[in-house]
This record gives sequence, C-alpha cells and structure tokens, in this order.
Amino acid sequence: MMKIKKPNIKKSRGILRDSAPYCVAILFYLLVKHLYVLGNVITAIVSVILPLILGLILAYVIDPPVRSLERRMKAKGRKHARGKAITIVVLIIVFSLLLLAAAVIPQFTTSIIKFSNDTGAYHQSLQNSVDSIAGHHVNMDSTFQLTDKMMEKLNDSVHENIVKKSASTGKHLGAFAVDFVLAVYFLLYKKKIVGGGKRLFQDLMSETMYEKFSAFLKRCDGIFIKYLICEVLDALIVGAANAVFMLIFRMEYVPLVSAVVGVTNLIPTFGPLIGAAAGVFILMMVNPMHAVLFLLFTGLLQGLDGYVIKPKLYGNSLGIPGIWVLIAVILGGRIFGMWGMLLAIPFAAILDIVIKEGLMPLIRKRKQENSGNKLME
Repeated sequence: MMKIKKPNIKKSRGILRDSAPYCVAILFYLLVKHLYVLGNVITAIVSVILPLILGLILAYVIDPPVRSLERRMKAKGRKHARGKAITIVVLIIVFSLLLLAAAVIPQFTTSIIKFSNDTGAYHQSLQNSVDSIAGHHVNMDSTFQLTDKMMEKLNDSVHENIVKKSASTGKHLGAFAVDFVLAVYFLLYKKKIVGGGKRLFQDLMSETMYEKFSAFLKRCDGIFIKYLICEVLDALIVGAANAVFMLIFRMEYVPLVSAVVGVTNLIPTFGPLIGAAAGVFILMMVNPMHAVLFLLFTGLLQGLDGYVIKPKLYGNSLGIPGIWVLIAVILGGRIFGMWGMLLAIPFAAILDIVIKEGLMPLIRKRKQENSGNKLME
C-alpha cells in the first residue's frame, strides 16, 4: 500500500514566514501605485458619512456639561433630568454663539467696509512715500506703475473675496446647523446608542477582551475630556488677556480681534499663527503702530501660554512627540477640516497608546515565538 506523506506543518510555517516580507512589500507597492484611487474612495466615503461623524463629535463635546447638569438634577429628584439638561446646555450654547456673533460680525463688517473705502487713502500714502524717494533723484516711473497695478489688484481681490467668503460662510453655517441638530438627537438617544454598541461588542468579543476594550475606551474618554476642558479654558485665558492688553492701549476692534485670537488658539500648531496674522491685518488698516504692538504682545503671550499656562492646565503631559502632533494636525485638517485640527492631539495621544501598549508588545511577543520556533527546529 502506498503511504501518503503528512504535510510538514513546521516547514509550511517557515515558508509562510519567509515569504511574508515579500508579500507585504508587494502589497505596499500596489497601495502606493494606486494611492490616488484609495484616496478618492476614502474621500467619497468620508463626504457621505462626514455629517454623522461631525454630529457625533459635537455630541461628545456637549455631553460632559449635560452629564454634570443631569447628575445635579437627579440629586434634587427632578423628573426628565436628561431632557432638561440637554435643553439648558443647548440654549446656553446657542445664546453664547449669538452673543459672540453680535459682538464680532458688526465690527468685522465695519472693518471690511473701512478697508474698501480707504483703499484710495492707502494708495495716496504709498504714493507720497514713493514721491519722497523720487525727490532723491531716483527714477521711480516703473515703481509708480507697479504700485497702481498692485492697489487695483488688491481692491479687486478684496471685493471678489468678500463675495466668495460670504457664500462659503453661509454654506459652513448651514452644515454646522445640520451637525448641531444631529448632535442633539445623538444626545437624546445616547443610552440606546451606547447600549446597542455594548451589546454588539459583547457578542463579538470574549469577556476578557471586552473588559480590556472597555478599559481602553474609558481611558480614551478621559484623554478627550481633559484635553477639551483644558483647551477651552486656555482659549478663554488667551482671549481675555488679549482683550485686556488691547483695552489698555486703546486699540480698535477689541471684541473682534480677541474672539479671533481665542478661537484660533484652539487649533494646535497653526492656530496662533492664523490668529496673529488676522489681528495684524485688521489693526494695520486702522493704526500700523497698534499692529506692531499687537504682534509683539502675541509673541510674548504665546510663549507664556506654551511654557506656563498649558503645563499648569494639563498637569502631566500627554507625552506625544512633536512630529506626531504636526502629522495629526495636517491629516486631521485635510480629512475632517476644522474639527479634525481641533481633535488632532487627543487622537494622536490615543494612537500613541495603541502603538506603544498594543502593537509593540504584540510584535515583541511574535518575535519571541519565532525565535523559540527556530531554536526548536
């Protein structure tokens, strides 16, 4: 009788182990080669589900004050505490946004109209400067022509951008309204959503795995809540300090510039630069010396914020390398826009935890198993 050879399992594993790097390299090459296709697919999927994602993010941001208020109401024995807490928090947010808009929009409109009306005065001032240089027997004909062209282009650009930005602002406000409504619905049905998620993961995972996963989610929640509270407090402190400085030096547009500085300070890395540039541009139209003073103060304030205020608020650092923050901010902004930039740091912190405490131990374990198998062979 002919004997059938049993498959050599160890040999098969060895072949698979040796060929794995080549398979990964081929997959990576194909991925890079067709990266634009993958990018288009991801963009299409994200554009469809983006309102839901942003609604969930907004609901998550609003939930901590809702929970706090709900606990206080339940302690006092009030009925329908959840619904009442959501209503109160939503009304406070809407009122705050309307108050901010009432303070900022009129000044912003005034500054744009002033800039548009004073374009001729800026041109005359620039021409006077050129005339004084020409008085020293320097040929400035080409400079005059260049100045005229630059001022014409600047004036046209301002008017064109006003129309474009107005349409874009209206579109973003409409999208934000949709996200806000979705967030309210998510808050109302939070228990059902969370309960359904728990049941799903309990069915998919073993009890031990589910406990580890729950602990990880609680840790992530702690990181996010701490980060959001600290960022909002930091933005309020920076905005208030900026307002006090501007009031002391009797600068124009205090509410507008301070609001811009405070809000942009929420954005990691690039936010302070955007706020400083916007403030300098607004003040330059009124008083160039004020713009210079504002720029110097902003530099000092950001140094104080980075080395004193934020460390005091955060306590122990999240321990994220600078390059991680930069990559997270860029990718978050590209995929999810403003929300992606705002939440880039906590996402980077969580990814850092996953890699250090999840992926790296798994890789080390696999290496130990492979080295043990080689010794047995």
